[in-house]
Amino acid sequence: MSRRIKEAILLSKELGSSDESLEGSEEEEDMQQTRLYVRDHVPLSKDFHSIYSLHFSPNGNQLAVGFGNGAIQIVNMETGGLKSTLFSGHRTRQAVTALSYHPLSSKLLVAAGADGIISIYDIESTNVISFAEAGNEINALDFCLDGSVYATAGKDRHIRLYDSRTNEILHILEAPDIMNNDDLTLTSGHSRRIFALKFHPNEYHIFLTGGWDNSIKIWDKRMAKEARRVINGPHICGPGIDIKDNKILTGSWVARNALQLWDYRSAQLEKNIPFPGRLFHGEFLYAAKFCNKNVVIAGGSGTYSACAVDYKTDRILGEVSLMNKTVQTLDVACHGKVVAVAGVGGNLHIAELC
Repeated sequence: MSRRIKEAILLSKELGSSDESLEGSEEEEDMQQTRLYVRDHVPLSKDFHSIYSLHFSPNGNQLAVGFGNGAIQIVNMETGGLKSTLFSGHRTRQAVTALSYHPLSSKLLVAAGADGIISIYDIESTNVISFAEAGNEINALDFCLDGSVYATAGKDRHIRLYDSRTNEILHILEAPDIMNNDDLTLTSGHSRRIFALKFHPNEYHIFLTGGWDNSIKIWDKRMAKEARRVINGPHICGPGIDIKDNKILTGSWVARNALQLWDYRSAQLEKNIPFPGRLFHGEFLYAAKFCNKNVVIAGGSGTYSACAVDYKTDRILGEVSLMNKTVQTLDVACHGKVVAVAGVGGNLHIAELC
């Protein structure tokens, strides 16, 4: 692992937890971060099965990696090497499509897969609790701000809210039963499968979902059934939703205007962010994230790469190329300074925004 990435991890620890320190540090980073540099390609033993999900631990020291055969490995970000294998995978298992650390603990990791299995790992002891959502293919998973609740969503279009202490279902936001002619309204559940779910980073109860029905739903987990607001347009096919302050970022699997910025309060489009698509290939994004208040990163199958963009100036800050392999997932850590990108054939790359 490069010296600069180690320094970024150490810096993120020193910043502490105060909002004041975080805001000041981000302002300084925004001025200093001008380019995206690829620092490391991390080969892993399960790469043959492709990587479907990534998630950094809250302190940025670990990166959880989910593979197509159900395997989960942990990368030590300080050494750049493999820390542990939580599950080696099996030919009967399907892809780990979503991973999420508890926001207050780097010891607790929740994984969910296309076979409907949810696994809760104690990273240090490697003890695991597993159970399944019968008949569902889970595509998305996230914790709320304080970690008391996590939510899942996928093929069956229902959104399940779990108590993270007991792993019991607290509530199910049920999707409309289209076959039995349930009324469809703008604020009812999704009409097609869900691929992304993201809790608001500053609000305990708010989260967003998106999928194949060309809409983003904004939910309040205290509400029994209907979404609070709806954004029409984004065609989400992967972890292509993020939120920062009052801005929502979406990455759609469409040829043009795939990367978009929306106002959280009004649910209106603010901007189409230029994304450098290849001629005759289109953009076709699967994943998108905020790095900081000015910079976003996104990738998919159109360019076979992830690109960082300063959306205020439309300047391309750099690219992580997977050499003609689709980007299926990405994540950021250390206040946006460190980026992980992976996809078909594994191809885990670590980059630095500096």
